[in-house]
This record gives sequence, structure tokens and C-alpha cells, in this order.
Amino acid sequence: MKPGEYFGAPSHLRQAQCDSIQAEFRAEQRTHAGIRSDPPARRSIRREPPPLPAALVPTDDLLRVRLAEELEYARRMLDQMGDALSADHVVVGRHMTSLQTVDIVGQLLGHVANVIRSSDPEGAVERIGMCELKGRLTRKRQL
Repeated sequence: MKPGEYFGAPSHLRQAQCDSIQAEFRAEQRTHAGIRSDPPARRSIRREPPPLPAALVPTDDLLRVRLAEELEYARRMLDQMGDALSADHVVVGRHMTSLQTVDIVGQLLGHVANVIRSSDPEGAVERIGMCELKGRLTRKRQL
């Protein structure tokens, strides 16, 4: 070391001084902990999903559930048949209206299955998007 050069205290003394400063700070924090108020607990940003409308809740009646499943099965078979027939351009050209009717019948079966499966059939009818079907199901009884 040259005369006049000073690099501070030796490293073992500097660490001791640093440790004492940290200990003093931690002791202060403990004494002020009663004064300092902790922030209130935050509410979770996760929310429970809203409950399903009664029309979408399945019924407990096992027979109605099974009937709805059978209607869905029939609808899927019609869809497969319609897809197979639609793959042939000649059939589509000759029977386009009939193929559209097959599609409409499939939609009808799906909506009826939803009504049968529902714990609130009237609410399920209100959710039907096909105006004609909805009108037929909600028409007033005629004598």
C-alpha cells in the first residue's frame, strides 16, 4: 500500500458494521409494527360463474333424459345421412330442397331434445331460436 492511500476498513470489519445496521433496522421495524397497519386483504379476482338458467339445467327424470338422448342420436344419424348425400353433386342438384328439409328436421329434433331434457321445459321453449317451432309449441289450445 502506498503512503496516503486508504481503501477503508478491512473487509471483516465492514461486514460487521453492515450486519449491525441491518439488525438495528429490523429492530426498529418490530417496534413500529404495532403502529403500522397492514393493508386490508384483497378480494380474489376470481368469481363464481353465474348460475345456469333453469331451462339449461337437466331434469332429474331419467326417462326424459334418455328420451332426449335418443332424439339426439336420431339427429346425428340424419346429419350423417345429409352429409353423405351432400357429397354427391348430382344428388345436391336434384334434391337440394329435400336436403334442406333433412337439415331442418335435425334442428327440430335437437330443440325438442333440449325441451325434454330441461328441468324447466317452458323456459327451454322460450330459448328456441326457430320461430316456427317456438310458435307451434306456444300456440293456444284450440277446441
